[in-house]
Amino acid sequence: MTQLARFAIAGALFLFGAMPAFGQDACKDAEGLADFPNIPRYEGSCLIGYEHKSFEAYDLPTGPALKEDNRWTTESAIELEGEMTRLLYVAPADRSTLEVYRNYEKALKERGFETLFACSGEECGARPVALGQWVIYPRERAITTSGQFSSMAFTGLKDDHYLAARSKDGTTYVGLYIAQNNFSYFKQSYRHAIVHLDIVQVAAMEEKMVDAEAMAKSIAETGKVAVENIYFDFGKATLRPESDAALSEMAKLLTQHPEMSVYIVGHTDSVGAYKANLALSRARAEAVVAALASQHGIDRTRTIPAGVGPLAPVANNGSDDGRAKNRRVELVQR
Repeated sequence: MTQLARFAIAGALFLFGAMPAFGQDACKDAEGLADFPNIPRYEGSCLIGYEHKSFEAYDLPTGPALKEDNRWTTESAIELEGEMTRLLYVAPADRSTLEVYRNYEKALKERGFETLFACSGEECGARPVALGQWVIYPRERAITTSGQFSSMAFTGLKDDHYLAARSKDGTTYVGLYIAQNNFSYFKQSYRHAIVHLDIVQVAAMEEKMVDAEAMAKSIAETGKVAVENIYFDFGKATLRPESDAALSEMAKLLTQHPEMSVYIVGHTDSVGAYKANLALSRARAEAVVAALASQHGIDRTRTIPAGVGPLAPVANNGSDDGRAKNRRVELVQR
């Protein structure tokens, strides 16, 4: 598996701090928080966690969990970039996780959302042995809002449900995870259904194009250049149409410098099986070479494909943003 395997694991969704709200008789909304427009909360729930980023990379699981080469991942996922809103609710005590889940499922459908993947309990795939861990929501995605809530507020992971959905116009994606809190220290949330909602509003791609002149300068100075805006289908070596502009600049560089020959080097993040990532990075490099030859007439002898998988990262693989930077194509002078 390749990229989204960062869903390697996790568990229970974590909240941070002293948790005064649960120290009271009733759960209350944390100060200053609000629901996401057009996605209502379950009646009687309180909103205890919130996080917002204007632009973020995010991998949305769309398949069950599995284990490859002793690493946890998911069978499939969608790579997203855009505005990110994350919400965490506590449902009323007398409501099951299934009831809360079915209500969210119905509400999303009524608002035009299409279900991409849904699972409950064992349907969601194999689980790690460690207590309180589940693959769909990894540890690094803990909500870190307002300093109110303990990192142990949501553990145990009983009666869990997951749903990935997309709006009719394709601009908004939702990752919904619901489970029962079984950590008894926090009495007001103990055995309540906890709702974690991730919402990504897909943004137009940030313009990061490196033109032929800039490529030539970088190669002259460092012997290589990372080419932005080369995109592939998830887990495949199929070039997406958004790559055409970058391919044209690469072809322009090679046409303007007929003496130049390069290695086309594919890179992946560290998520998934090592051998699979090596093979994928090589296949993606080969796809770029083939496109330069078939679409732009570049002699294949001038572009040698190579794949190094996760072996040359430019950022830490511990975050979505870092992994996105590591998935790249480079031109290296021969």
